[in-house]
Amino acid sequence: MRRLKDKEVKGLLREFICRYPNTEESLASVESFDELSVGEEMVYFGNNSPLILRRKIGLLPSLKFDKCVQSLPRVVVDMGAVAHVANGADIMRPGIRDIPSNFGNGDLLVIVDEKYSKPLALGLAEVGSTEMKSMTKGKVIRNVHFVGDELWAAYNKPS
Repeated sequence: MRRLKDKEVKGLLREFICRYPNTEESLASVESFDELSVGEEMVYFGNNSPLILRRKIGLLPSLKFDKCVQSLPRVVVDMGAVAHVANGADIMRPGIRDIPSNFGNGDLLVIVDEKYSKPLALGLAEVGSTEMKSMTKGKVIRNVHFVGDELWAAYNKPS
């Protein structure tokens, strides 16, 4: 793990806050940032907590960055879909129990289970919420970060 220099932190935060403006207040209190390389991707730890991921598609919040994840539009999947989502499967319309949020095509969503409302994954909407509600089949969300993926495993290693 490598400690980021002030200039690197400013650039990272500028890019992340631009994409997720509601995180500015939480990130202002972070005193130190470290970077962990996982293949060609990165996990950024703020005060030793995994907050930001850099994937090929850009910056994402980690599933452990509660303030950011809780502010995202959500989709609720049935318990039968949980194992598939947690193994990286994209989200199919039949596995969705509820679409309580409004969102557009391409928006980042948090996928939660119906029993505990625990975040299982982050995904990119392939259709907007209005269209998704009217669908009965097909892939509707592309899974981009999930419990158990290589970045999750890297930031959940016992210390």
